[in-house]
Amino acid sequence: MSTQLTTTILFLAALAHPGLKAADDILIADFEGADYGGWKVTGEAFGKNPAQGALQGQMAVDGFLGKGFVNSYQGGDDTTGTLVSPEFKVERKFLNFLIGGGGFPGETCINLRSLGKVVRTSTGPNQQPGGSERLDWETWDLSDLMGKTVSLEIIDSRKGTWGHLNVDQIDQSDTPRVMEIRQEFTVNQRYLVWPVSLDTKLKKRFFMTLDGEDKPFTFSDICLTNHPDFWVFTDLANFQGRKITITGKLPGALQEAWKKVAISSTYPGETGIYHEPLRPQYHFTSRRGWLNDPNGLVWKDGNWHLFYQHNPYNHGWDNMTWGHAVSPDLFHWKELPPALFPDAEGSMFSGSAVLAPKGKVGFPVKGESTLVLAYTAHGPNSYLPGIATTQSIASSDDNGKTFRKFAGNPVIPHVRAENRDPKVQWHEATKRWILNLYYDGNDYAIYTSPDLVKWEKTCDYQIPGEGECPDMFELPVDGDAKNTRWVVWGANGKYMLGSFDGRKFTAESGPHRYYFGSAYAGQTYSNAPGGRRVHIGWMRAGGAEMQGAPFNCEMTVPMDFSLKKVGGAIRLWAEPSEEVTKLRESTKEWKNLTVTSDGVDPLADFSGGQFEIEAVVDANSQAAEMGFKIFDQSPAIWKKDDQTFSGAEGVQPPVDGKLHIHVFVDTVSMEAFINGTFVSRYLRQTPGTKPVKIVASGGSVIFESLKIHTLRSVWK
Repeated sequence: MSTQLTTTILFLAALAHPGLKAADDILIADFEGADYGGWKVTGEAFGKNPAQGALQGQMAVDGFLGKGFVNSYQGGDDTTGTLVSPEFKVERKFLNFLIGGGGFPGETCINLRSLGKVVRTSTGPNQQPGGSERLDWETWDLSDLMGKTVSLEIIDSRKGTWGHLNVDQIDQSDTPRVMEIRQEFTVNQRYLVWPVSLDTKLKKRFFMTLDGEDKPFTFSDICLTNHPDFWVFTDLANFQGRKITITGKLPGALQEAWKKVAISSTYPGETGIYHEPLRPQYHFTSRRGWLNDPNGLVWKDGNWHLFYQHNPYNHGWDNMTWGHAVSPDLFHWKELPPALFPDAEGSMFSGSAVLAPKGKVGFPVKGESTLVLAYTAHGPNSYLPGIATTQSIASSDDNGKTFRKFAGNPVIPHVRAENRDPKVQWHEATKRWILNLYYDGNDYAIYTSPDLVKWEKTCDYQIPGEGECPDMFELPVDGDAKNTRWVVWGANGKYMLGSFDGRKFTAESGPHRYYFGSAYAGQTYSNAPGGRRVHIGWMRAGGAEMQGAPFNCEMTVPMDFSLKKVGGAIRLWAEPSEEVTKLRESTKEWKNLTVTSDGVDPLADFSGGQFEIEAVVDANSQAAEMGFKIFDQSPAIWKKDDQTFSGAEGVQPPVDGKLHIHVFVDTVSMEAFINGTFVSRYLRQTPGTKPVKIVASGGSVIFESLKIHTLRSVWK
């Protein structure tokens, strides 16, 4: 991150001047000596000599030249100090240098001083845990300082995470290593297209401003490249007729890549969208980029809205944006432009959505109701320093097409720790909104509000062994509206059962869990028609399943939750949502079927990559193991001796002597329901292997009924 205190913009033309020969570079420092030479050292952070690699306790460092470089991690992140150069004369237009480490202005920085004042300053890129110790080139335009005497100071006054700086290879040059870009685009078509690399070391930050405004409306870290692994886009459907200005910095070698960033009516690969080799055919995936947590599940006017955590610009997690899709039936999704972009508040982390009537909100509403998003603004990811993580809201006056952030944000300031993932719903008994918030560890809290603006904390609660992404809902036991329980839920699917009086949740039992495998961070629709409790989860990527695709991760099949009393205890029960039946294309069915391990498998001739299996199995069958194996790699098998099921934890007992097994297979995934328990995993369909085999180990398996359905693509 760099700030030039005298504003200079380098256009692409500045990179080369045909016919002119650049003067030789002037080396200021390469830190290849046994000590710092004429540089003055104070404090302990820089040690007595340049480093020659990562120091004790430090991640691997790369990107420096030669053997030596400045590394203020001497003694760890809590040491401090300065390193000041001798004075030198500015004799070239640019100062180029390598920099990495902490991204804290004034605390982990390199400054250029002239006449006692700081006239240029840069920091490393990192503020949050993780990141990279890589050094990248930075360029300052010094043309206005030509002939003046200046000096450099490298400062480390920061303690804690990323409280250090790495610097190397400082030289004066007439050729910039980094170009500053500032280009205005008139938005007269839908997409701004970008050629990108999967190599995150190429990541550079770009800012977007609208119509000449001073402050950017969003920013993103994009791995621009001359040799794209795939193309991505900024969806500008909601900005037609406006002007967008892109600013940022790029290595000079990416001049040609930048020329490919353009406004377009399409994007490379759009003609084959949803038909790529690894594309799921009935699970939701984003057109391009990464997705994770489903957010803001809300039903309105016959449409199911799915908002989700989204990185539009690459295959992995980053640039947290709220993606948005709608469907009339939970399967046929239409992806819309993003609802929330990262901005000065920070990254747009998880949250929820509600349909709020006009009289129940503390801000003006056009019409009788408005869609409201409650989200976590992760301030530490802001481009501004010192921004905390808070809870905010945004509303829509155009049925979810665009969203306007509340002027009084945040509605809940930073409380403690991570405090994030607000889940909001209306509580009719008390005529108030309730909000569940994750804090840290196993700790959650409940807030209430009359208007979505003024919030009061009313309760703390815990879900042992659980964290993140709360949900909370009331369900009848066995359909009895007079006998209900409240469920508080966390990201891993662990939950507590209890009561809720509008202010306080009181646990009666738990934690329980019937939700396993790749599925994570799921959420339910709080206003689904017919009183249904429809749930969608995120299937976490766990390996190579989608490597090579321009998208990553999928959502689970939608499922309906209920509470049932089984074996004298109340438990959460999951079944696939009824809408899946509309996808069935062809069906084969058997009744009162007995299969032995050495007998004929009735599924042996089945072919296809998208299918559904429904089976009711007699748990008293002779076989020790019974169920299915998918593409010879993914088992959905129940073991009789310990009553366990593939991928699920604990006992999965029969119900009335039966096993109800329901399996869904798509291009890269398998999901199984067994007696209300849900298990999911990714897979790769291996060519030449049978899609499904019946498992009957150690004896025969009696199927009361068996059905296999081929499922049609929702994208055709």
